[in-house]
Amino acid sequence: MRYLFSDRQSGFSKGSYSSFNLALHVNDNPLDVQRNRELLSDMIGTKNLVFMQQIHKDYIKVVDTKEPQTYSSCDALITNLKEVALVVMVADCIPVLFYDSKKEVIAAVHAGREGVKRKIAPKTVVKMRDLYGCKAKDIEVFIGASIKSCCYEIKSDVSDGFENYLHVKKDRIYLDLVSKCVDDLKSLGVENIDVDERCTCCNKNYFSYRRDGVTGRFAGVIRL
Repeated sequence: MRYLFSDRQSGFSKGSYSSFNLALHVNDNPLDVQRNRELLSDMIGTKNLVFMQQIHKDYIKVVDTKEPQTYSSCDALITNLKEVALVVMVADCIPVLFYDSKKEVIAAVHAGREGVKRKIAPKTVVKMRDLYGCKAKDIEVFIGASIKSCCYEIKSDVSDGFENYLHVKKDRIYLDLVSKCVDDLKSLGVENIDVDERCTCCNKNYFSYRRDGVTGRFAGVIRL
């Protein structure tokens, strides 16, 4: 198994997308994006990159072919195929990668506020269990950089379901989305969780939609 989380450095994109933008849907030059994706292929060691058309819901799809492609309308991918790299793209949302070394199964999950509320990460664990016989205690989870509670201000009308993960500072509400995601995984018996504590909004080495508005996307990538 190999995995990585990219940042925004050492790519070919320009301007607001400088420089390692991996998304085609943000109005970047598609030729630059393609060059960046080729660089990502070299970094992860396979040309079989599988992307998602992410929609902030809880739909999970199984990758059963080695063809490089984009799966529509989902926020999680699972596979047991060798040399297939699953890609999740983010710019503040949580990129979550899963690996079961005993069953040789991987997954990549896009966990934004709505996805976490819908429990997309624990639902992926359940899907790995139901399809491949994975056990929660055998699954390693890698959580990349994302927006943290220092910067993630929300309005009260979207706080339902997150009551234990809110912080009030100067009458403003901030959400600790990562802790909610981690606790949901632990509730299923997932024990091995590695979290990158860097905040994408604070750290300019990462794309941040909250900070910049028009911006690119970095990625979490995993392969067998």
